[in-house]
Amino acid sequence: MKNSNPSINYEKTPELGNFTVLSGNPDKTSLNLWMMGPSAQASGTADDIGIPEFFNNRTALVTGATGFLGGILVEKLLRSCPGLTRVYLIIRRRNGQTVEARLARILSLPLFSQVSDEQKAKVTALEGDVSEVDAGLSPEDRDRVLREVEIVFHVAAYINFNAGLQRAVRINVRGSWRLLDMAKRMSKIKVFVYTSTAYCNCTQEDVVVEKIYPSRLEPQDVIEYVESQQPEKIAEQQPNILRNHPNAYVFTKLLAENMISANRGDVPVAIVRPAIVMGTLKEPMPGWVDNVNNGITAFVAGAGRGVFRTIHGDGFKVADLVPADGFASLVIAAAWDVAKTGGLKVYHHSSGGDNPITWFDYCRLIMKGVAKYPNTGLVFFPRARLRYSKLRNYIHALFAHYLPAFVLDLVISLMGDKPMLMDIQSRYFKGMQYTSFFTCREWLFDKRNTDDLSSRLSPDDKEKFDFETKHIDWPSYMETCVLGVRRFYHKEPDKNLHVARAIHWL
Repeated sequence: MKNSNPSINYEKTPELGNFTVLSGNPDKTSLNLWMMGPSAQASGTADDIGIPEFFNNRTALVTGATGFLGGILVEKLLRSCPGLTRVYLIIRRRNGQTVEARLARILSLPLFSQVSDEQKAKVTALEGDVSEVDAGLSPEDRDRVLREVEIVFHVAAYINFNAGLQRAVRINVRGSWRLLDMAKRMSKIKVFVYTSTAYCNCTQEDVVVEKIYPSRLEPQDVIEYVESQQPEKIAEQQPNILRNHPNAYVFTKLLAENMISANRGDVPVAIVRPAIVMGTLKEPMPGWVDNVNNGITAFVAGAGRGVFRTIHGDGFKVADLVPADGFASLVIAAAWDVAKTGGLKVYHHSSGGDNPITWFDYCRLIMKGVAKYPNTGLVFFPRARLRYSKLRNYIHALFAHYLPAFVLDLVISLMGDKPMLMDIQSRYFKGMQYTSFFTCREWLFDKRNTDDLSSRLSPDDKEKFDFETKHIDWPSYMETCVLGVRRFYHKEPDKNLHVARAIHWL
């Protein structure tokens, strides 16, 4: 390698293939190459460092790992970035369970079946709470995080469309602020990755671009308000505070983006905004899902059992759906990208612009998948439709949801068992009231940053970290989602499919 800077003396170490600075004052480029490691030095440019290589010998911190998206992200990091030194997970003690027990449960899920024990051993659970100062960590754990962590993935959030503003602000805004403050004190920080939502800008009427849209209220003002008022007063004022935002979740995500943008200092930040995330498309297994907190996935679960038979929405509007494994790949790739370039960059994960599917087709394909992969635990014969009229949807829900549930619960009570169908139907109907804001509208999310990132990946990285949506085959993917809910949520084995099909066609 020719020494392009005469003020620096290099010595080559053949067996390592890298260079060591012996004397002189390295310029910024030389120093950056040295910090990026042997691979960058050998190639002569940081841009040539692949995604897995970037994570070699680095330590990451992940929040929200006990949730659906956080778990998929951790699995992807362990499997596709094997050179990671350590992955810290901030986990709350819950229901008397230690964080070690909760970590053991996570790593025992089928999701991690392709991750070796050696890789799993790199995961360390830290007891904490992201809504607290220093994430609620002990002084020892806090110091270890500040000393070792280089990459922060902040996935934790209070995702509830019926959320009260006080709790949503405490976790989504105040908690994010406190974690960002920790990141600013980390001696080795390379990038802070924040998981937002594409719908934090659902009040925009034009194309939503990859930038930070100013919030109507200052994040600090909202935090001070909710911390100084009684819950009853906050609940009373919540509609006035949210204005055109349909719920506290998307509103607080917008506040958090504004807070991060204004207070990041010199910390490089990547903000990833996914649209509606469903089960995995390919990795580590097709159709993985471990909960139905997402209303659209809840419909798949309920429709498969025959208990959900109507959904309110505009069949001609675009359903902007994305697979969870694509989301994880984009989050990791975004960390790699922004760690190199610095600054703040936003990435949309959306299918509506390059591979749209309508709500009508979503519903039709889900019911087609349910017919092909039925459940044994049917309550009613599966039959569901999308209805645009809010009144017709309500009437149908009354006669097809509530009335049968009331009758069956009455029979169950007389038999001495605990009734549950009315509760299920009430929660579903309430959830769909909040979801209908999104099923009756559509948005176009610009993806220039995301597409540009994809174009700059090496062929190997593009295959390993595939987040493009234009190649998704919707009939196949919707079928995969149905089968995934059957396997992983309803926990019905494939071997009973012939029994389920016999019951389905009786």
